[in-house]
Amino acid sequence: MSQKKSSNRRKPANINQIRAQIRKLAKQHNYDEQILLDFAEFVNGGKFKEIEPSLNELKEAVCQAFNCPDYKTLKKNKAFKLAIAGRNFNFSYKDSWLTLYREWVRVPENERDEIGPNTINGIDVLKNFRPWQVFQLDSKTATADDINTAFRQLAKKHHPDAGGDRKVFEELQKMRDSLLLLR
Repeated sequence: MSQKKSSNRRKPANINQIRAQIRKLAKQHNYDEQILLDFAEFVNGGKFKEIEPSLNELKEAVCQAFNCPDYKTLKKNKAFKLAIAGRNFNFSYKDSWLTLYREWVRVPENERDEIGPNTINGIDVLKNFRPWQVFQLDSKTATADDINTAFRQLAKKHHPDAGGDRKVFEELQKMRDSLLLLR
């Protein structure tokens, strides 16, 4: 009777775990995140596979966010109508659902811990409006001074006069202003 040997092989890391580790190493040793990602992709033999949510998963999550059992009920929901007011969504396309998912549910798994020129603390600020995560602040304890201090630190790097992207800087200003309105 043969016995199976237990495998000591670990499950391969997914892209989000790799991006998180790259971010940690980049901060720790002052490396460029993109160079580390390029190296990881080289070692992997190509780009890492990203797992995107399906259209049905997006629909279900958005319906749950508005406490609706299905799309028919969601279309009649007053809060949902207000959330999409003034915008043209075609709900037969995944992109429309993905936009609502980002706004009302969370950042999709395949977009977490991203690395790139529009990315701050793992969040692509041009795709996802997540000011607390971008500014790395706790929504329960952060003061107006904390918000302004975090903004100034990010502005040093992302201001157009310092070589940053104008659109990213404008998003940071919107995030700061929206957080200050809550204080």
